[in-house]
Amino acid sequence: MIRVDEDFMTEVGLAEMPTAEKQAFMDHAEEELEVRVGQKISSRLSDEQIDEFSRIQNDNSKTLSWLERNVPDFREIVMQVFQAFKQELAAEHQSILG
Repeated sequence: MIRVDEDFMTEVGLAEMPTAEKQAFMDHAEEELEVRVGQKISSRLSDEQIDEFSRIQNDNSKTLSWLERNVPDFREIVMQVFQAFKQELAAEHQSILG
């Protein structure tokens, strides 16, 4: 659904990042997005739902259907978090590049 790739890096002004650092940055950015999305979604779930989700989270087909049932607007949440993250990086791109 969301990808941190070369297009993403260009969009946020980080295409100039040295190649040696770029892949590590993209991997870290994807992890950060997963954490932020997870926090946003989990804040809307009961403890029981969080436990249930934890049991199925490694099965993509079950995860998707579970999210569609329990968090019908999860795709919107993902896109909101993604857009906010891109804006944050774009605003800070000069300090990130050094």
